[in-house]
Amino acid sequence: MRIARVIEYFLPHVGGMERHAFALTQEQIKLGHHVDLFIGFGDENLLPDTCKIFLQFLPMYSKIRRFWFNVWAYRQIQKRHRANSYDIIHLHGDFIEAYFGGKLSKKLGIPAVITIHAGLNKRLLKPKNAEYFKNIGKIICVSDEIAEDLKSIGISENKFVIISSGVYISDFRGVDKNKIATLRYQYSKPIIISVGVLRINKGFEYLIEAFKHIKKAFDSVTLLIIGDGPEKGVLQKKARDLSSVYFLGRQEHDKVIEYLCASDIFVLASISTVNDREGIPTSIMEAMAAGLPVVATKVGGNPQLVEDSKNGFLVNSGNSLELAKL
Repeated sequence: MRIARVIEYFLPHVGGMERHAFALTQEQIKLGHHVDLFIGFGDENLLPDTCKIFLQFLPMYSKIRRFWFNVWAYRQIQKRHRANSYDIIHLHGDFIEAYFGGKLSKKLGIPAVITIHAGLNKRLLKPKNAEYFKNIGKIICVSDEIAEDLKSIGISENKFVIISSGVYISDFRGVDKNKIATLRYQYSKPIIISVGVLRINKGFEYLIEAFKHIKKAFDSVTLLIIGDGPEKGVLQKKARDLSSVYFLGRQEHDKVIEYLCASDIFVLASISTVNDREGIPTSIMEAMAAGLPVVATKVGGNPQLVEDSKNGFLVNSGNSLELAKL
């Protein structure tokens, strides 16, 4: 089968959607399928040569890049389909990708599926906007909440399926203990870590505010933040007067695993905004795979992964004091 995969951000950009698409592509290649990736950011050399990656670089995090990326992907797939036809289009996104991918599916006469990785924009959750998905053959939701969003605008349950993301447990076996010890030696303990795209809905501002309170009780504590994103400058400014807060930026996945294994606790302080909500966070699954206790907020798919006081702790979102107490 020849698959055209459309995803705006790809590894090494830190994010659950990126990890999901990478793992899925790897497994499809192992099964003998041919996959072409159409991306707006990422490393073109992460996958075997049999997988072609087409890159259209646009300014990072600009407001119009997503629209232009989808226009570009539409044209690229159409052009390459004429030379060597695809059997299916797999989109990763939501309304915008469904609109362009659906039109392309109808034009080329091949099916399109879409995986929705995060909560849908509440401004667009209206029955009339169900039309965006009319030409999509199947909608894959990573969480129950996303499925409920789709039902709320009148999309038939027959059209979607709930399939969570996952992680390779094997990646966490045999991690070099010397590298872990070296990392732990560099930082004061306990080490708190958070991983994710630095955008508003990840709640990093609340984590940093909570860390101010934690510092009063544990002067030697460290906070590690892995990821990049549009809020990086704002967050760095917020943490400017705090010692022991380290913004580590984008990291290779092996290094992310090492940092997780070297840390003492994982925190995901996500909030729900009108246009950006959690799906099923890969970062929580990876923290659990590393054996870390998890503190997360009660938003999106977090409660599907964390059972309060059993395999972690859940707190209300947007509450730095409550976050700090745990």
